Amino acid sequence: MRVMLLLALLGLSFGAELPLEVFIKNALEENLELKAERKKVKASEYEYKSVRGLLFPTIKLEETYTRTDIPAYVLFTKLNQERITPQDFYPDKLNNPDAVNNYETKITLEIPLWMGGKLRAFKNLTRYKWLGDKTRYARKEEEVILKVYEAYANAVLAKNAVKVAEMALKDAEEHVRLAEKAHKTGVALFADVLRARVYLSKAQEKLAQAKNNYRIAKKALELLTNKTYGEFDVKDFDRCPKPNVEKLKSIALQSREDYSALSYYIKVMREGKRSALGDFLPQLFAFANYSTYDQNTPFGSEGDGYMVGIGLKWAFNTGASPLFKAKSYKEQELALRRQRELLAKAIFFEIDKAFAEYQNALKALESAKSRLKESEEVLRVVKKRYEVGMARMVDLLDAQTQLDMARFEYAKALRDCNVAYARTLFAAGVLKEEVVK
Repeated sequence: MRVMLLLALLGLSFGAELPLEVFIKNALEENLELKAERKKVKASEYEYKSVRGLLFPTIKLEETYTRTDIPAYVLFTKLNQERITPQDFYPDKLNNPDAVNNYETKITLEIPLWMGGKLRAFKNLTRYKWLGDKTRYARKEEEVILKVYEAYANAVLAKNAVKVAEMALKDAEEHVRLAEKAHKTGVALFADVLRARVYLSKAQEKLAQAKNNYRIAKKALELLTNKTYGEFDVKDFDRCPKPNVEKLKSIALQSREDYSALSYYIKVMREGKRSALGDFLPQLFAFANYSTYDQNTPFGSEGDGYMVGIGLKWAFNTGASPLFKAKSYKEQELALRRQRELLAKAIFFEIDKAFAEYQNALKALESAKSRLKESEEVLRVVKKRYEVGMARMVDLLDAQTQLDMARFEYAKALRDCNVAYARTLFAAGVLKEEVVK
């Protein structure tokens, strides 16, 4: 696979035929829509890590400068600085102290012991949201792959339309030659020559249109892959694969990432409810700090001391706000459960619908193939008859028109069948698995 991709990329400057796998690989890496989704998933991951960090101890460093002549503050400041003297207790000195400076340095350690289960529930909530977003991203990849597949199929059709137009032009030139020859020999009227030339002009116009359509179809692939390839061609479909619909149905619920993501989002709501109910429970925390005090120097240590403790906090909201918040999460969880139930049924419907479209496209392909062979035979017979003067130019051009239409319809039917096949795999959630080897 890697060797094929490398050879294909090396041949870009020579207008090489690039297989579908090259565009899918590049789209998965460079598609702007997927890049945006990856950023959203990364944001969810960082949000989870941010909340998880709240379970760890917090360390704070503080430096505070104060200057005061308030008697009580002066006394306790000097006590903390460990420079109190007997003279500081004289009544005049106590009541009218000189202003004192203080630089307080404090290092604090705070440890959440039990937050009513709120923090752990919130941590689980963000984790499930991250996993859900990551799972949903996988479904977004399948969506982009389907877009690339359809764009590639459109480019293949446009390429074949160019081939059909080139064959039609070549046939039209032959008809002009036949008409001119028949007119010279007196077998046909000059009107036949004019009809043949008009048909030739129209064929030239259609060829120019087909080439422009092919160029635009290739631009669509470059838009989806966010990459410029220069001159290149797409590779024709050689067949229309057949999906195993029963197998697809049996693995669909395990394969569809959007269905799996809903399971994570349901857990998000469940943890949200637990987080809200945690506001009714007490919170227990521990702390320890070490402080130094100095009258002249920041981060100095004329005096120092420590404090440790355990705290209990229990708050009650009289409006029962946490209860209603928990009820909100519960209703959202029930809504997601109904949504998942509906999606399960919708997935099987999508598979049945896509497979029915595939069967229709396959029938159309078989019919188009048969019409193509018959149209080629009709044109061959009418051409022979015209050469011997037993058919009119209008009959020949009509047969040619039918052949041109049959050629295009066959190319379109092959495109439609391959797209229907891809959509069936997409409905079952296995498109990436099948086309990215």
